[in-house]
Amino acid sequence: EEIARDLREQIVSGEFPPGSALPLMRDMGASYEVSDITMRKALAVLVREGLVESRRRSGMFVRSHPDRVRLTVRQRAVERDELGYYSGAEVKHWRALPHPDGVRTRVASVPVPADVADLLGVAPGEELTVRRRIVGDPEREEHRQLADSWVSAWITAELPILATDDTGLGGMYDRIEEWAKRPLEWREEVSARMPSPEEADALLMPRAGVPLLRAVRITVLPAKGRQPERVVEVQDIRMSSELFAVGYPLPRGRSAKWPVPAASSDYYKATSAE
Repeated sequence: EEIARDLREQIVSGEFPPGSALPLMRDMGASYEVSDITMRKALAVLVREGLVESRRRSGMFVRSHPDRVRLTVRQRAVERDELGYYSGAEVKHWRALPHPDGVRTRVASVPVPADVADLLGVAPGEELTVRRRIVGDPEREEHRQLADSWVSAWITAELPILATDDTGLGGMYDRIEEWAKRPLEWREEVSARMPSPEEADALLMPRAGVPLLRAVRITVLPAKGRQPERVVEVQDIRMSSELFAVGYPLPRGRSAKWPVPAASSDYYKATSAE
């Protein structure tokens, strides 16, 4: 931990700039007066943190991290053009990319993960239709996301076309709105986790040190008359946190509606009892 802390400070300070090679492990071990095993463990800490990477037969190198200015901020708003719905103006030009087998939309009936099952209101492991896509910028290979759409069984029963790889012009949201004769609504939950090896490979990410940004979008058919709100789809969207940030507006809540009342308590002196 002490060695990792020292090397981390040297990387952050720029003593070892992005792209530079660290000294040979045996030389660093000698400098710190530790064994190769201890040195490997210290470097493994920095690999997990995403600060350095191992290049086969070349040694350890400081990874290049995009600064805040170069992050692409993904605005979470549903937009529409002549092709149908899309999420955010910065991805308007993105398209479905082929999987390694050449297929653009993989459709299967498989057990639903527990967290997605909870949002859909079904039992974990229940078999549902999932539509898997890689969506990205045709001009920037690394700008891509994975999007798995888990579709509720009740809506695929009404619209069997949703369980096929071609849902027609406008895609599945258009088919659902045409059938329901009213607009869909969306909400999202954003979190982060480490990628699986398969996810890292598909997103052209390193297998260690960089977490995924995960936006779970819930698509609902809003309540109408005596019909309650119904979830039609949960889309599991994953992208590299090294390349993207999530941006969204912060609306004023009811209690903060302008004009606001004058504050009457000292924030730093108020107690929980008050």
